[in-house]
Amino acid sequence: MADAPDYVIRDGRLYRTVHHPAGWSDAADFEIRSDGKIYALGEGGEHAPVYEFREIMLYRTASHPDGPGTHPDYYIFD
Repeated sequence: MADAPDYVIRDGRLYRTVHHPAGWSDAADFEIRSDGKIYALGEGGEHAPVYEFREIMLYRTASHPDGPGTHPDYYIFD
């Protein structure tokens, strides 16, 4: 588990923080949809979910560029 957040959720979208390995961005990387899944924004990624919520964790779906994951990639904290 990391000491600092990679993303922040604002208005149903995920934005990179200054702690993200690729650096801060004021443009959202992902959108949370009503189906509880997370879609990449841009370059056609918005058509298939790349992450899904399972309790307070995010898991890669089969549509993720690296394939599905059996372990969570992210934890959601308040």
